[in-house]
Amino acid sequence: MKYEEAQELSLIVKWKTSTCSQGEECWCRAIVPIEPISYREDEMYTLQEYTVVRPGELNKELAEHFVRLHNNYIEDDSN
Repeated sequence: MKYEEAQELSLIVKWKTSTCSQGEECWCRAIVPIEPISYREDEMYTLQEYTVVRPGELNKELAEHFVRLHNNYIEDDSN
């Protein structure tokens, strides 16, 4: 799967927050799909896991808020 396909798939699956290498005490959070989505930029590159928002870009509260909004949208859309 290419990056663009991983990005499209991430919009229809549920997300979760994830910590950076500093752990729970850190102020930031990443946002990732609950079920990892792997992609490859090119056949020569190794598989990478898709990240919606990288660590250090959002604080914990905002990341959790975005995850709730997205997951509620996914649930409402499937009904």
